[in-house]
This record gives sequence, C-alpha cells and structure tokens, in this order.
Amino acid sequence: MRRIAAGLAAACALSTIASGTHSADAALPPLKFGAFAADPRGNDLPVSNTKLNAEWIQLTNTTTRAINLTGYTVRDNGDNHIFRFPRNFVLGAKKTVTIRTGRGTASATNQYFGKTTQYVWNNTGDTARLVNSRGAVTHRCTYTKALSGMKYC
Repeated sequence: MRRIAAGLAAACALSTIASGTHSADAALPPLKFGAFAADPRGNDLPVSNTKLNAEWIQLTNTTTRAINLTGYTVRDNGDNHIFRFPRNFVLGAKKTVTIRTGRGTASATNQYFGKTTQYVWNNTGDTARLVNSRGAVTHRCTYTKALSGMKYC
C-alpha cells in the first residue's frame, strides 16, 4: 500500500513539473499594483484637475477570471486618502484599472478618488495599499522619491 501511495505522489509531482504549474505567474498575487505615477513632472501648483489626474496608480487582475472589487479600497500610508471601489465593480481577467487622484467619469478602465484641491500621494514617498473587503492588506507598493516620479510595482 505504501508503494502505491509513494508511486502516486511521485507521478503527481512529475506531472506538475511537466505541466509547468510552477511558473512565475503562479507566484503573482491575484490583484497587483502596476505603474504608479506618484509625483508627475512639473509644478504641483496651482492645483488643477488635469494635474491631479496626472497622479495615478494602476491595479491589475493577474488571474484568468473576473474579480468583484466590492468592498476593496486603495489607501495611502496614513489612511488620509481612501478610494473605495464602487459596488459591483468587476475587474476583468488580465485587465487593468487606473485609479486617478482627481475627478472624471468612472469606467472599467479609469476610477477616481474625486479630489479637487489636494494630491493623494506624497512627493517624497508613500505606500499604496490594497485592502480587501475583510480589511486585510492584499498588496502594497512603496514609492520613494525618483527623478521620473514613477514606480513600477
């Protein structure tokens, strides 16, 4: 009986290796921050909606299935700015949504914090956190001051 169990375990291990399920994709979180424009080039002042919307972060669904983001939030490091995904917002398989600081018309590809006079991300550095509907941080991306103002998470 032990030989059969050991043989089955070995066969399963070999088929797993042969099928390639141990790829880099398997290690990706289901939802992952991508590009992060925390400090766009140019002067922050005077504040305008165009300048506010030049500050953004992207969230990508790395899976092959759609994910409902009801109850998910994107937060800055101090919880001073919190974006809540709209009820029944679904991020399609392998799709990306850009969350912008200012105002605009929400869509499947663009969502907005709705700020009118203040930026979300600190120019000197900040951490974006994705928090699920149960309050657990599922992904984070830390930005530190860079000449380009960009970070790739």
